[in-house]
Amino acid sequence: MVSITAIFGIFIIIFAFIGAMRGWSKELLVTSALLLGLFVNTILENHIAMYQTMLLVQTPEAQFMIRSGAIALLAFFGYQTPQFRFLQPKMVRERLEEIMLGLVCGAVNGYFLFGSIWYYLEQAGYPTDFVTLPEAGSDLAVRIASTMAYLPPNILTPPLIYFAVGAVFIFVIVVFL
Repeated sequence: MVSITAIFGIFIIIFAFIGAMRGWSKELLVTSALLLGLFVNTILENHIAMYQTMLLVQTPEAQFMIRSGAIALLAFFGYQTPQFRFLQPKMVRERLEEIMLGLVCGAVNGYFLFGSIWYYLEQAGYPTDFVTLPEAGSDLAVRIASTMAYLPPNILTPPLIYFAVGAVFIFVIVVFL
């Protein structure tokens, strides 16, 4: 049996390699899509009463699927980016920098995507047979509890998520336009 903390680290490493292969410009668009997903979940859960009521009457499995589905859907569309032909000559000259920045952006994207899914899984009380909780007080339970404080939905709470979305929006406009 593999712990969820190990799976989380493995996913971050996998997404770092994906980012190194794709390059920083494409990964930046995925980062913005993931932040947008966190932003949408935050807005819906904190400011839309009908959504709050609808979410509360759902089963824990449905709550998890709704919350993580929004993030996963935006991540999917973020990874379906077009080719940027105007960046191709520049990327050939700066290949090492492109790989290193892509590696970092990919790791951040893995952290945002799987950290958010893990957070929503925790909030729903692990409503699946694939993930079981460790014994209370065990080393793994303590590690999971300490990691929860550093997952994206826990860090990017209002008003910080608003500033993050604004900063990413400005950055995307400056870089791509």
